[in-house]
Amino acid sequence: MPTHETEAEASALVARWIEAFNTHDVDAIVDLYAESAELYDSGMKRPRQGRTDIEQWFTTRFRAMPSLRYTPTGQLFEQEQAVVFWIAQGQTPRLLRQPWLSRAFQVDGVSHFIIHDGRIQKQRGYYDHLAIVERVLPPLKWLPSRL
Repeated sequence: MPTHETEAEASALVARWIEAFNTHDVDAIVDLYAESAELYDSGMKRPRQGRTDIEQWFTTRFRAMPSLRYTPTGQLFEQEQAVVFWIAQGQTPRLLRQPWLSRAFQVDGVSHFIIHDGRIQKQRGYYDHLAIVERVLPPLKWLPSRL
């Protein structure tokens, strides 16, 4: 059974993560992860391992999407786990470096954090990555879907 202190600490950690994410403070985000942490979301080709890899991921993501923000819509805490439901919004990356090819997007998602010793050990993020890709390349939404 989790203690209120554990839930309060997890809640505070998640709040710091969201604040750092929304201000694109890569140093503050990376400081919340354990040295050997793993980060993965459905928009990645592979998980990011360790703080250096995680730092490179966020630096690249924020550079490509400078308006990206998360708005939490719900949170669950149990022992050393936190689940955050959110809406991400911003502008897609510029296709072929052309500003006029950037599109506004909004997508629902969820992040699952495993926290130990006050640091994020593992994080998984899930959202409809295809919905964002379709904003960058609108003709994709007219392709037939597989049943």
